[in-house]
Amino acid sequence: MLSHVLRMPITVYMRDDKYNGLISIAEYGQEYGEDNPIRVLYHGYGHYDALLIPGKNGAKSRL
Repeated sequence: MLSHVLRMPITVYMRDDKYNGLISIAEYGQEYGEDNPIRVLYHGYGHYDALLIPGKNGAKSRL
């Protein structure tokens, strides 16, 4: 799993059309901390995009 290779937490989000926003659907690598996770948007069918949430800590790359 990528979180173990990178030793970083990863949070997966999906669009929620009912509330016109995003919901967190999975978290991986919490043992590496909960601050500044890599955030990805899941579109379905195995497709993910990198996600930057304005105003959240983490705009600075940790890779």
